Amino acid sequence: MPQLEDILAQPFGSVPDLIAFHARTQPEHTAVIDGDLRMSYAQLDAQMNRVAAALQRDGLKPNDVVAACANTTAAYVSLFLGALRAGVVIAPLAPSATGEHLNAMLGNAGAKILFRDADIAKSWPEPETARRIALDEQAEAGDSFSAWLAPEGSVPAPITPQPEWPF
Repeated sequence: MPQLEDILAQPFGSVPDLIAFHARTQPEHTAVIDGDLRMSYAQLDAQMNRVAAALQRDGLKPNDVVAACANTTAAYVSLFLGALRAGVVIAPLAPSATGEHLNAMLGNAGAKILFRDADIAKSWPEPETARRIALDEQAEAGDSFSAWLAPEGSVPAPITPQPEWPF
């Protein structure tokens, strides 16, 4: 198992690697607070694995793009970090933008999946995308995040992020 010094000494590393390290060394320490919800590093790491495995299951490869337009929640954080773990680019879209601007940003990003919450679904009912997933469990015409996730205990195929990849 790599130590923190080994991870930090690498010429190029990743945030998911640091989360995994903390999940191994401080699994019960709080990593994310979202209102009354507290996720430990172990829980966050497991959720990131489920996200990364689901993205891979759906055929996304490193450098493919997904978009997220939602308020910041624990699900948003695990989506963002899980996408990084899979090498998938995540395009954060501003929830305050108009539907017209969001469609333009979504089109420019070339996102294969759009993750959004119920508030955004009300103000942006018909995004120009093939697949929509509701981050806050209020599934609209699409899937809910918990139903979309890979099963508990899933582990994604490992990838090695490259410095030239888009973030």
